[in-house]
Amino acid sequence: MKDNKPWYWIPLLNFASGFPYVIIISVSVLMYKNLGISNEDIGLYTSLLYLPWVIKPLWSPFIDLHGTKRKWFLSMQLFISIAFLIVGFIIPTSNFFILSLAIFWVAAFASASNDVASDGFYMLALEKEQQSFFLGIRSTFYRASMLTGNGLIILLAGYLENRFGDNQKAWSYTMIFVGLVMSFLTIYNYFATPKTELPITAGETEEKNFATVFASFFKKKNIGLILAFILLFRLGESQLLKMLTPFLVDPIRYELVETASEADQTKALELYNSKVKKGEKLAVSELQFLYSKLPIVTEMQDSKKPLLEVENKNTEEYKNANKARIEFINQLVTDKGTQNTIHKGGMGLETEDVGIIYGTFGLIALTIGGILGGIAISKQGLTKWMLPMILAMHLPIIGFVLLAHFHPASIYYIYAVVILEQFGYGFGFAAFMMYLIYVAEGESKTAHYAIATGFMALGMMLPGMLSGYIQQYLGYGNFFIWVLLATIPGLILSRFLFFPKDYGKKIE
Repeated sequence: MKDNKPWYWIPLLNFASGFPYVIIISVSVLMYKNLGISNEDIGLYTSLLYLPWVIKPLWSPFIDLHGTKRKWFLSMQLFISIAFLIVGFIIPTSNFFILSLAIFWVAAFASASNDVASDGFYMLALEKEQQSFFLGIRSTFYRASMLTGNGLIILLAGYLENRFGDNQKAWSYTMIFVGLVMSFLTIYNYFATPKTELPITAGETEEKNFATVFASFFKKKNIGLILAFILLFRLGESQLLKMLTPFLVDPIRYELVETASEADQTKALELYNSKVKKGEKLAVSELQFLYSKLPIVTEMQDSKKPLLEVENKNTEEYKNANKARIEFINQLVTDKGTQNTIHKGGMGLETEDVGIIYGTFGLIALTIGGILGGIAISKQGLTKWMLPMILAMHLPIIGFVLLAHFHPASIYYIYAVVILEQFGYGFGFAAFMMYLIYVAEGESKTAHYAIATGFMALGMMLPGMLSGYIQQYLGYGNFFIWVLLATIPGLILSRFLFFPKDYGKKIE
C-alpha cells in the first residue's frame, strides 16, 4: 500500500472520536449541575446516554456493509457538530433539559457510529505493522481529547460563568464553541484522510455470518462468570463518576444571614423573626416574599456568596433556577427557625477549579498510571498484576470518603485525592482492558471485543442511572462508603477468572 501520510490524519481522527464522548458523558454532568438540575435527574438521564455505546455491536455490521468508512465518519462528525451547535442555542430556552438530552442522545448514536467507522478505517488504511506503530499515537490523542473536554472546555465555561454571572448564557456560548471545534475537526478530516478505501462486498451471507459471530461470543467457556465480572467490575466506579462532579461543586452549606443590605431583605428578616420562628402559618404571598428576599449565603471552598433569586420567567424555570433557595427556606419554615444552616456536604469548588483539577493534574496522573499499568503487565503478565491493579483502582475511593466526612479547608487535599484516584484508575484499568482482550481472543476478535465493551458500557449505564437517588438518600459521606462497598463483588469475581498465567507478558 502506498504511503497515505498517516501522521497527518491519525491524530485528529482519533481526537474526533474521544471529544464528543467526553462532552456527552462527562461535561454534560457539570453543565446540568450548574444549570440547576438535581443529582437524581443528572444520574438517571446522563447515564442513559451510555446506551448507544452499549448496543453499538448490534448496528456495526450495517456500517460495514453500506458505504465506505470514510463517508460514515465524516457524515457522523458533521452530524455531531450540528447537534452541539443546536444544544448551545436551546440552553437559554425554558425546556432546555429535555431538548438538550434528546439531542445529546441522538449525537451519542452518531458518536458511537463514528467510533465504529474510524476503527474500521484504521484497519483498512494502514498496513499491519503501521497499525501497531500508531496504536500509541491513537491512545495519546484520545486522551488529549479528554484533556480538552474535562480541562479546557470546563475552564472556558467557568470563565464565562464568572464573566456573565449567568450560567445559561455561559454554557450556551460554551456548547456553541464545542460545536465549532467539532466542525473544524470534520473539515480537517475531510481534507486530511485518504480518499481511497478497500471495496466492501455486501451480501446476505455476511449478515448471517454476523449472527453466527454474535452467538459464538455467548458460547465461550465460563461465559456466565465472564459476563458477571464485566458487568459488576465497575459497579462502584459507575456511580462514583456520575456524582463526583456534583460533590465537588455542591456548596459546603447554606446559611441564613441575620444582616440585610437592602430594605426588602430587612422586611424579609422581620417576617422571618416575627412569624417563622414562632411557627405561625404564612400566607402564600409571604412565603413568596421570603423565597425572593431572605438573605442567604452559599459557603464555598474559600468564600461565601449570596444565594440570590434568579429572574422569574416562567413557573418551571423559576423552580429549577431557585431550587436551592426554595428548599432552604422551606426547611427553615419546617424547623421553625431552630436550624439556620443546611449542610449540603459538597466541597464548594468553582467550575474553573474542577477544570484545572481533572483536566490537567488528573489527566496527567491518569496517563502516567495507564502507561505504567501497560508496562507492568508486559513485563510480568496479567496474573501477577490483576489483584494489585484492582486494589489500586478502588482503594483511592477512601480519599473521597475522608473528604466528604472531614471537609478539609485546603484545596490541596482535593488535588491529592483526585491525583491518587486518577493514577489508580489509569493503572488498574489496564488489567480490566487486558482481560477484555483475552475474552475477545479467537476467530472473531474484533466483533467479540465490541460485544465485551458493550457489556462494559451496560455495567456503567444501569448503576449510574440510580446513583443520584442513592446519593440523595445517603448523603455524600455515606454514598462514598457505599461506592467503596460496591467494588467488592468485582474483586471477589476476579479471583475465579481463568486466563493463561503469563497472558499479556511480552515475549522476548
